[in-house]
Amino acid sequence: MNLLSFAGMGIVMCLLIVTLGQCKPELALTLCLVCGVVLSLYLLSAALPILEEMRALSELGGIESRFFDIVLKSVGICLAVQAAADVCRDAGQTALAGKMELGGRVALLLTAFPLFREMLSLATQMIGA
Repeated sequence: MNLLSFAGMGIVMCLLIVTLGQCKPELALTLCLVCGVVLSLYLLSAALPILEEMRALSELGGIESRFFDIVLKSVGICLAVQAAADVCRDAGQTALAGKMELGGRVALLLTAFPLFREMLSLATQMIGA
């Protein structure tokens, strides 16, 4: 990932949003959303080699793919909810942003529940109960 191009894109997008916000404030939030999606897609494309390496390491370590998938889903939930909450805050809706984050926490717990169950099962096997 080229950090300078990423930072440059972010600065240019920020300047566009601020400039547009002075002339047409109703379009500034839409442009902010579009810019956020573009930057997120750029980051995801840069992160694909990392994900592939993490999957290879998990297989090498003998970690079941379903556990790795839970971790990936959890990271995805965190990133998506954080982005949505940031957009709500940018729009001045802090209460809604808080509810988005609460919903993300609930979704994260629901996603990770099979992992908790497996950890409890492993702990009881180790104790001998």
